[in-house]
Amino acid sequence: MENLQEIQLTIPVLQMVLFIALISFCLLFTRYKLGLSITFCFTFYWGFIYNKDVFFNSFEGSSPFLAVYFFSGFLLLLFALFSFVSED
Repeated sequence: MENLQEIQLTIPVLQMVLFIALISFCLLFTRYKLGLSITFCFTFYWGFIYNKDVFFNSFEGSSPFLAVYFFSGFLLLLFALFSFVSED
């Protein structure tokens, strides 16, 4: 529990405002799939930006690890795009 209390996450206010506005419009116009894709993109971006020191220091700039990180993100985004074109 102490580890959770020590975590500080500083996300720029402009990015949070943009995220909340996009999600609000998606929910308002019942575009749930698009809202989930936007949430994934923001989360993936924030996850990389705020952990890039860990990625480069702990894994010593491990190219295979970064490739797997971006490939998994690309694959999930591809699945989301496939769900947009498929029928419900």
